[in-house]
Amino acid sequence: MRFRATPWMTRPTGLFIALATAGISLAQAPADSARVQLKPSFALGTGMLGFYGDVGFQSKEYSPLVSRIGYELRVSTPINEWLEVGLYALHGKLSANEHSLVRNLNFESRITSGGMRLTYNFHQLLNPKRVVEPWVSIGFESLEFLSKTDLKDAQGRFYHYWSDGTVRDIAEDAPNAADAVEIHRDYSYESDVRESNPDGFGKYREQTWAVPVGVGVKMNLAHGFDARIGATMHFAATDLIDGVTSGSIGNRKGDDRNDRFLFTSFSVGYAISTKPKQKKYKPSLTPEQMDVIAFNDDEDGDGVMDWNDRCPHTPPGTPVDAHGCPLDSDGDGVPDHLDDEAGTLPGAPVNARGVTLSDDELLRAYLNYLDSGNVTMVYSKVESFGPVGQPVVKRPPIPVMRAYVVKVGAQVEGISEEMIQRILSLPDVRTVERGDTTFYIVGNYEALPDAIKRQLQLKGQGFESVVMLEQDGKLLDLPSGGITPREEEVLTKLVEPAPEKPGQVVVRVQLGAFRYRLSENIFRNVTDLVTLKDQDGLTRYYTGSFTDINDAAKHKVNMLLDGFEGAFLVAFKDGKRVSITEAGAQLSGPEDLSRIPVESIDVKTLSFRVQVGTFAGNVPMETMGKYVELGNVKPVPGVNAVRYLYGEYPTRAAAEEARKELQNLGFADAFVVGDLNGRIILAEDAERLQQGK
Repeated sequence: MRFRATPWMTRPTGLFIALATAGISLAQAPADSARVQLKPSFALGTGMLGFYGDVGFQSKEYSPLVSRIGYELRVSTPINEWLEVGLYALHGKLSANEHSLVRNLNFESRITSGGMRLTYNFHQLLNPKRVVEPWVSIGFESLEFLSKTDLKDAQGRFYHYWSDGTVRDIAEDAPNAADAVEIHRDYSYESDVRESNPDGFGKYREQTWAVPVGVGVKMNLAHGFDARIGATMHFAATDLIDGVTSGSIGNRKGDDRNDRFLFTSFSVGYAISTKPKQKKYKPSLTPEQMDVIAFNDDEDGDGVMDWNDRCPHTPPGTPVDAHGCPLDSDGDGVPDHLDDEAGTLPGAPVNARGVTLSDDELLRAYLNYLDSGNVTMVYSKVESFGPVGQPVVKRPPIPVMRAYVVKVGAQVEGISEEMIQRILSLPDVRTVERGDTTFYIVGNYEALPDAIKRQLQLKGQGFESVVMLEQDGKLLDLPSGGITPREEEVLTKLVEPAPEKPGQVVVRVQLGAFRYRLSENIFRNVTDLVTLKDQDGLTRYYTGSFTDINDAAKHKVNMLLDGFEGAFLVAFKDGKRVSITEAGAQLSGPEDLSRIPVESIDVKTLSFRVQVGTFAGNVPMETMGKYVELGNVKPVPGVNAVRYLYGEYPTRAAAEEARKELQNLGFADAFVVGDLNGRIILAEDAERLQQGK
């Protein structure tokens, strides 16, 4: 094979000289930037050597992985993205021991091999940014071995293997076998196999060629390091490593396969980058010549030297001031050559073309500013502009779960009773905890204008309200920091606040008032909890927000059934607490038929039930257990009490039969009532309606 040296191989690098000696021809790398960068890698590894040969019957009687230690030194470099070439050296010991009734053989061989190997990394099938990559390899190597066998113990006595499995100093069939002494192997391989010449092979060469074939994985570590795990089978061109072949004599006779050995290893390598250093730029002009150019050059041709030009790259023909900056006659921050409106009034907001913004445009610009955080309106300040002519880059918004809310208050310590009543008068108020501060917020708007309308309405009611952003469960301030007085003045003219509802009643369920704050786990099933702490140190808990007293009463019953003993209704109107009667409550008990509009009575909805109990607070556990055991008991809440009704019957007679059975079961106070489409009336009235009287 002819060797053709290339320019990059003329460097006196040991690896390249070795490759040249091995007869490898490498094509000259292309001159473009896409060529593979040469990165010589040096690796050191260790592993286990396992033998496959005549002694041990090709390792059928033991695992080749449980054998001797070997060491490997490797030098390699990639020649393209998918192929690597390298030189390596391997040193270690091979051994095998065979003990049976047929024959007893053993050997140990010190081996040294070295050669060249090509490795393929499946680059075409893997992710280019991979960290772990598989590899396969094949190579050619020179192999030297020195084999010895253990025939004698430390005292020089030969081993004789008897049929009973013992080792003795006299043969079993010898005349004086009775004098044999049991000895043990010392595993000291003292006898050279070639010198012993048991099969008459003579002085054969203890050197041959081999072909290593390997497979494994490579892990790229940081800073040029890598780790490899692999297994390589070395196919030798000889059958004499263990000294036994198909030509051996007697029971030493082996098969006609050449010897092999397996090296399973782990190695760590380090790659050295050979990227050439960039040449430092050296100016060809003298310092004096460069000073002349620097002090007299005018790159943009505006008549102002570069060293004094505060606005470089001015477009040709643009009038400039003494500092080289484009003229701005009206002082609106937009240069004259880009200004579509001359003579802008001082302080007027303008767009990027210097045109005064109308109130509608100002509103849209402000809302867009709050909604995205990108400023799209310009005031008459030169500082508002960056370098003239630079385009504004708008980044696409990141999709997140967010909504706009209005904060009406916050507390760390207690607040006044007056403020508590005002907050609870807002039907959609809720509390959000952030650190040790409790925020009171209302609304949940997707669009910012809707939140601003609500904010302006609340300001009219006397609340110091601020629009905030609720994003991914967190309460955040808007980028603007709030509405300035000028912005509020403009927005008040342009945005029509949401109409107020004077006289609206809000009914809530108060769960209790406590001196110390309760654990959040107690209220884990209360999704609309409102927590307020007054100036006396009491922490109050509220749930629900209703305009219908009956709906509020049902919610109170549910809270009582959930274990909130003592829950009661409270009502608020126009920022003040009012009585339940003012909120529209009626006394609990059968309704007077005269209070029901005649035209609303539909006898088809009439039925009869048996009332088994009435309770103003929690039902005793024993009684509730009886209701659960009885089944078909339905609670019907009133304002001050809860009725518990059993069954549903089409006639009063059927209901009376059920009442008698219930009284026999221990419900002595049971009596029959009428149910007219959810309204509880006297049984007599229900019976008259049913009879058409």
